[in-house]
Amino acid sequence: MVTVSERAKERLFEQKEAANFGGAEVALRVAAGPTGQWMLIADHARDDDQVVEHRGSTVLLVDPVAQSALDGVQVDCVETTEGDLELILIAQREGVDEDTDDDLEEMDELDEDNDADTDEEQGDDPARKR
Repeated sequence: MVTVSERAKERLFEQKEAANFGGAEVALRVAAGPTGQWMLIADHARDDDQVVEHRGSTVLLVDPVAQSALDGVQVDCVETTEGDLELILIAQREGVDEDTDDDLEEMDELDEDNDADTDEEQGDDPARKR
């Protein structure tokens, strides 16, 4: 099964809205591209699809072939250097659930705190002030 973070669901919803797809039942389908890359195409749900919904709208469709290839993968987002959100696929470790976003945010906060502590320590070093 493919999991989708809340952040990714929101991004998929925004992409769907921006493209003006017709109705709540049209969604973005994960499809294998000609070069082996995964891509998103507009499509209607089929009986055997994994259907992901957000805000009452179908936002992602994953057919059985893609489900098999992407089993255990999470769709998430990262912010690019330009400030845009880009969808990414992340291989999940066993035992990791969908609530890892909160843990990752806590880890980011800890990293920021550690960076601030390191900056303060370097600022107190008289050799660094020269």
